[in-house]
Amino acid sequence: MKKLLLIALLAVGCFNQVEAKKQFVEMEFYKNTIQIDNGTNEKRHTLKDADGKALKFKSLAAALNYMSLQGWELVDTKSVTTGSGSITNYGGSSSTKTAVYYLFSKDVSDGELAEAVRNGYLEK
Repeated sequence: MKKLLLIALLAVGCFNQVEAKKQFVEMEFYKNTIQIDNGTNEKRHTLKDADGKALKFKSLAAALNYMSLQGWELVDTKSVTTGSGSITNYGGSSSTKTAVYYLFSKDVSDGELAEAVRNGYLEK
C-alpha cells in the first residue's frame, strides 16, 4: 500500500513539472467591436460571429467578459497617445487621439505556440 501511495505521489509530482505555454494577443475595443492583433503579419482583425458579422458589444466590460469566456486572461493594458498640440498667445489647440490596448494570454499547447511564433516573424 505504501508503494502504491509513493507511486501516486511521484506521478502527481511529474505532472506538476509540465508548464503550460502562454500565447498573447492584443485587443483594442473600437466602435463597440473587438479588434485583435495576434502577432502575425496580418492586420488587426475584428472578431466575427458564425455568420461573418462583426460582434458588437454594449460596453467595454461586455467585451472583456467575452474574452474571459473564451479562456483569455487580462495581463496588462497600455495607452498610446498620438497627435500634437500647440499653445500661442491667443490660446491653444490640440489634435490628439488616445488608444487603449488590452494584453491577454491563455495556456496553449507547444504546437499552437510554435505556429503563432512562426506566423509572427517579419518577412524578409
